Amino acid sequence: MDKLRIAVCDDEIVQQKLIQALLQKYLTENNILAEVKFYTSGQEYLKEKKSEILETDIFLLDIFMPEMNGIDIGKELKNFGVQGKIIFITGGNDYITEAFEIKAFSYIQKPVEYEKFVKVMNSVIAGLEKHRYMDVVVDREKQRIYLDDVEYVETLGRRLVIYMKDGEVETYLSVKNFMDEYGEDDFIQISRYVAVSKSRIQRIVGRSLYLINGRELSISEKYLATTKKLHIAYIHTKKVATV
Repeated sequence: MDKLRIAVCDDEIVQQKLIQALLQKYLTENNILAEVKFYTSGQEYLKEKKSEILETDIFLLDIFMPEMNGIDIGKELKNFGVQGKIIFITGGNDYITEAFEIKAFSYIQKPVEYEKFVKVMNSVIAGLEKHRYMDVVVDREKQRIYLDDVEYVETLGRRLVIYMKDGEVETYLSVKNFMDEYGEDDFIQISRYVAVSKSRIQRIVGRSLYLINGRELSISEKYLATTKKLHIAYIHTKKVATV
């Protein structure tokens, strides 16, 4: 997977060094590239650029910190709309309910044992691999698009329009480049200019492809046989996975 971005927020230097050692060991053993940044308070971290925060994949937050505790930081992150996974590290059980309410990924008790740390990291990274993303430039600013949210993409002139369940964005990219870089496993190219998420296809009738939201798209004759074949294979795989 791409280089991970990890933010660690803990006011105790000793704990920071411990987490740093655990991360270094884990990342080395699993041959994972990561950019790890450490912060001593929530206030310090939340001064980062919003784009930096939104691009962070994993947040390791100590709960018990003065002024702004880990739960408060987690709430702010959720208000920002982060998609990254929050993991709380704490010496007590006082905030389990609050952690659950903001949909934290996990909750690790101090002292943090390496075996437990490995299990949590393996789980979170497996989830991130399923929830892949692409970074695109929109209006001269980098924006992270999660592929799970993409319904289909379409080339209009030199622009690629990315249609999502809650809107659309435009960037400069071809459908071919999109498929080569991001779409091979999860998307089907149905024409020279359009590629559709396999999970968003409701049915195919003749050369008409219907999305779950009811939208109809046209399949080019050149791509018709391949589209039907890949769609049937996806349905079969999905059925097998749920047995």
